[in-house]
Amino acid sequence: MRQISKNRSGRVAVKGFAVVFLLVAALVAGSSSLGGFSSDSVVYAKGVTLGQRNALRTARNYLRTMPFSQKGLVKQLKYEGYSSKEARYGAGHCKANWKKQALKSAKNYLGTMAFSRKGLIKQLKYEGFTASQANYGVAHCGANWKKQAAKSAKNYLKTMSFSKSGLINQLMYEGFTRAQANYGVKKAGY
Repeated sequence: MRQISKNRSGRVAVKGFAVVFLLVAALVAGSSSLGGFSSDSVVYAKGVTLGQRNALRTARNYLRTMPFSQKGLVKQLKYEGYSSKEARYGAGHCKANWKKQALKSAKNYLGTMAFSRKGLIKQLKYEGFTASQANYGVAHCGANWKKQAAKSAKNYLKTMSFSKSGLINQLMYEGFTRAQANYGVKKAGY
C-alpha cells in the first residue's frame, strides 16, 4: 500500500491505489467516513469515474434491500441509467457474496410460492445466478421439498380441477420427484 498524507490544506493526498481500498472498505461498512477522513476528502484512483462510484453506491443500496445476482444487478443499474461500463463496475466492485445472494433469493421465492428443487434452481438461473450459485442457494435454503409439493398441489386445486394422476403428473412436470408428488397429492386430499 502506498503512503497517505495530508497536504497543506489539510485534505488527504493519496499516492498509489490505496484510496480504492479505503473507498471500498467504507462502502462495505456503510460508513460515510474513511478511517476518520471525510469521504469528500478522498482523492480517487485514476480511471474511476464519478459514474462508476455512483453505480457502486447504488449497487450497495440495492443489495441492502433485496438480493440480486451479479448479472441481475448489472441489468438493474443499466435500467437506472448507468452505462454498461458503470453498471459492470458497480456490480463487480460491490463485494457481494453471490452465493449468499442466491440463498437469500431462494428463501424469498419460497416465502411467496411453492417450488420444486429443480424449479427453484431454474428460477435462480433465470434471475442470472450461475449454476453453482443457484445450487448453493437451493442446497442451503432449508426447504422441505415434500411440503413444497403439498403446497403446490393445494395451490393447483384452488384454481383448477385435476385427477389424482393428472395432479401427480403436473407436479412431476414442475420438477418434483414421484415420491414428493405422491406426498403432495395425498396432503392435498387425494
